[in-house]
Amino acid sequence: MREKLALLPVDARPVTRELPRDIAAIAGWDVLLPNTNILGFLKTPADHDDIVTWLHEVADEVDGFVLSVDMLAYGGLVASRIASQSLTDITARIELLRDLKRTYPNKPIIAFSSTMRISNNYVNEEEKDYWADYGEDIWAYSYHTHKYEKTGCPESFEKVNAMKEIIPEPILEDYLTTRERNFKLNESLFDLVETGVIDTLVFPQDDTAEYGLNIREQEQLVQMTAERKLWSNVFIYPGADEVASVMTARMIYELIGATKPTFFPVYSGEKGALLTAMYEDRPIVESVKGQIFAFGSHTVDTSTDADMLLAVNVPGKRQGDLALQKYINEVDTPDRNVGEWLARIKHYMTKGKQVAVADVAYSNGADPAMLPRLLQETDIEKLAGFAAWNTAGNTIGTVVAQAAMVHLVENLQTDYSYTHLVEAGVAQHVKGDNKHAKYRNILLRLLDDYVYQTIVRQHVRAITSDTDPQLLEKVREAFLKEAATLRDATNWIEDIYLPWARTFEIGITLRKEGQA
Repeated sequence: MREKLALLPVDARPVTRELPRDIAAIAGWDVLLPNTNILGFLKTPADHDDIVTWLHEVADEVDGFVLSVDMLAYGGLVASRIASQSLTDITARIELLRDLKRTYPNKPIIAFSSTMRISNNYVNEEEKDYWADYGEDIWAYSYHTHKYEKTGCPESFEKVNAMKEIIPEPILEDYLTTRERNFKLNESLFDLVETGVIDTLVFPQDDTAEYGLNIREQEQLVQMTAERKLWSNVFIYPGADEVASVMTARMIYELIGATKPTFFPVYSGEKGALLTAMYEDRPIVESVKGQIFAFGSHTVDTSTDADMLLAVNVPGKRQGDLALQKYINEVDTPDRNVGEWLARIKHYMTKGKQVAVADVAYSNGADPAMLPRLLQETDIEKLAGFAAWNTAGNTIGTVVAQAAMVHLVENLQTDYSYTHLVEAGVAQHVKGDNKHAKYRNILLRLLDDYVYQTIVRQHVRAITSDTDPQLLEKVREAFLKEAATLRDATNWIEDIYLPWARTFEIGITLRKEGQA
């Protein structure tokens, strides 16, 4: 076994491209990636021919494939929402999956294909141009169409008719045609699962709500899964950008035949665990289960039975959004107890339990009321994982993947079920190839999710805009100043960049080892 995977990411952003590679590195695995210059840029799709060439070039040297259908079929996640190609054209593109399986029948393929999102705003940066004029109206049409179908609500019926009067017929028809095409492609993937071309298939729900045409499609996909009895092969849950990380961890475990760790969730608030996070359609506690199940494991009822403690920081009354500055005052309320939660984390760590922290109190950044206390009251380097970025699903999935890799390394030479893998030569490099990999993962998330998303982004947005030619310089100056407050952080930072030339996300390159 070469201990290498090929990942075709959903786009070229660091969280979708580099993060899965960095998580796999914790266990000494290599993830081969296409160059960013062939993966497109926002609305510019990737070059399909270049992607095919790259996959053929690396196929012989890897043990398995983790592939984004959105990238393969449309040229990326954003491109999947705006592409004009016909169903026939995009279906022809995914024939590459059959070719790979014919050539490498013993190499597993994990594929993931998103359920097209519906954004409730007038921002067309990642949507078709008409979203700037009709985005919220299309969202309302979608939401109330499905709600009326499910509940018979007369107000929803009236809302649908009202939206039909507002949205020009050609625009609504174009939107619905695009949705139908994408759904039919997803539907066709079931045949590839049944014939053994795809070993594991994920349909992540990107930015969802309780009702909507995307939720209707999700319900249809769930029904198709049940009709074909593919429950062990097809997974449907909220998320998108974290899927590659979770599936990379899953594939590594399955390739080496290791037993997957079980998880015991510990929440900072009982009420918060039952809240539905922004951009999702189910309680946080169910999102936690969904990410763990997609990895291939499950939760347990006691800490004693668990291999990993998953400490989940939740909001008090409602999840906030740090990027949009929404519901900020509804997070840190008496409905949760961060101090008691931190005490439990310290207790479990003292007892020798592995603990990973998923911070979902806010979307798009870390909790400013919790994170400084976590840094002060725990040894963050001893955590098995940490994340606090974008949606709850993005964060939870990332932490599950990190924790799984740490568990694999920590147990490889102490647990019998792992020791036999070493003796068999299956995982000879998994222990200690990169002693800094786990720390770099945690440090990168602290720098990105806390320093940038929680603090620096709002500062930069207050003094400039995405069109400022000096944007990167202003971001770099503010970021490095704030990063200096984290111990040794600036010694690890090699470069700062803006992947999509905007303030929403940042790219951070860390050195392989910190400089003295």
